[in-house]
Amino acid sequence: MNRWRITIQAWPYSTGSGAATDQKAAGEREQNFYVDASDIRLAMKMAECIASGIEANPAVWQAPIVGVQVERDVVVRADPS
Repeated sequence: MNRWRITIQAWPYSTGSGAATDQKAAGEREQNFYVDASDIRLAMKMAECIASGIEANPAVWQAPIVGVQVERDVVVRADPS
């Protein structure tokens, strides 16, 4: 199992109030999320779910996935009890 860093951008709708105001309503432009997944297919499914959640913000026009990268191996230990 690996720890994956998922990078997603939040692109705001243009409201005419200025780019900084629109971006503030949409959240940080680039956001990183960390998930544990056995392979990239599962990591991508999680990335798509996260992107869908970001797009649920009415101020967000699109939330493209711009990166899925392995951060490190995750050691899975058996429960000692």
